[in-house]
Amino acid sequence: MNNRKNTNAPRPASRRVPRKGRRRARRRRPLLTLFLLALIIGAGYLGFDAFANPQLPISLEDGQAAVHFIDVGQGDATLIQTTRGSVLIDGGDNRLNMGERVVQYLRDAGVSEIAYVVATHPHADHIGGLVDVLHTFPVGTLIMPPVAHNTLTFERFLDAIEEHDIYVRAPVVGSTFSVGDAVFTIIAPNASGYQNLNDYSVSLRMALGETSFIFTGDAEELSEREMVAAGHLLSSDVLRVGHHGSRTSTAQAFLDVVDPAIAVISVGRDNGFGHPHSVVMERLQGIPVYRTDEHGHLVFVTDGTEITVRGAVLWRVWFSQLMQWIG
Repeated sequence: MNNRKNTNAPRPASRRVPRKGRRRARRRRPLLTLFLLALIIGAGYLGFDAFANPQLPISLEDGQAAVHFIDVGQGDATLIQTTRGSVLIDGGDNRLNMGERVVQYLRDAGVSEIAYVVATHPHADHIGGLVDVLHTFPVGTLIMPPVAHNTLTFERFLDAIEEHDIYVRAPVVGSTFSVGDAVFTIIAPNASGYQNLNDYSVSLRMALGETSFIFTGDAEELSEREMVAAGHLLSSDVLRVGHHGSRTSTAQAFLDVVDPAIAVISVGRDNGFGHPHSVVMERLQGIPVYRTDEHGHLVFVTDGTEITVRGAVLWRVWFSQLMQWIG
């Protein structure tokens, strides 16, 4: 379907007060300021999620799927729902109660069990929140790379798997699994013995009808080159940008082959890593980019022909515009 129909990326629009109304607008600014202060206090009381959450659950029909990019700050968590079951790719960090956030999001989305959980690689910002998920929901199969990490988070993750007797399988490149009409193909890792845990990331291409998504965890340029060299079908409508927009991922050669119509970056606001990197943003020029640090939770719904964005949260953009207008 890669026809770039989805060009409606959220972009702030300038607003000007007509000359005749400027004096009246100035008089109203104190009232607006008070209103916005009340809004901020309310947001602090209710939690910003009250503003950032899309309306859940998403109503789906047979043949449809919803892809949720959950805002977990500096981490990754992606839920794919069909009428026949769900897939969860990563679960965010175990710090700042992100595991609890993912669990609550899944409950709000109507999830009661998970057919497949994919732990892309054993870094805490990907598997930490999965500990809470595994303790909360029945899981059919867990896919994870055959590599360990010497951290307490990884130990707790393994303990949760053992406690609930969850079936674990290693990723086999080229193998597929299906949930409803969504077909998932494992496209990485294509080798072993990596020096960097990121390159062990389990990468998937999801296809539903004529639409497709790619999820690459934190796979870096080495793994991307291997995906291209292996001849995997990589062309996709939506690319979940690798490693939170790090300059070590989303190489131009990989991006050219995927040729996405939309890019999504899961990243924490004001993170200390400089993600997403300016080099990556330059490579993505001309492609609508959605970011969890700017738009909160994001939901893409596909019927196999069209992809629509239902969960893009623009309140931060609107709030910024109002503050500029008041100032």
